[in-house]
Amino acid sequence: MEFREVQEVDESPPQTQARTSTVLVFLAAFAIIVSYIIVYAAPNALTAAGVLSPRPAGGDDRPMMMLRTFFTLFGIFAAVGLFFGWASRRQLRRIEKMADAE
Repeated sequence: MEFREVQEVDESPPQTQARTSTVLVFLAAFAIIVSYIIVYAAPNALTAAGVLSPRPAGGDDRPMMMLRTFFTLFGIFAAVGLFFGWASRRQLRRIEKMADAE
């Protein structure tokens, strides 16, 4: 009986860092979706259920509300992302200092 030496193969996919533009596109898409739900979908559903009264027939301010909501959400998402990036860099520096001390 012949035994062969087993070689271990790293089957994990190579890790690549997300591009900033890709992340911004996903954040913008998510902000648009949430803005639409907040400004159009939820009020329409609540109006259809009889919870809210129908909107007056005058001017429609929802497009401007959606724009404000989008920029507000996008700004919040960007701020949270910057905070997590800063916290991650800070933690990595602390880990590197511990490794250098040994």
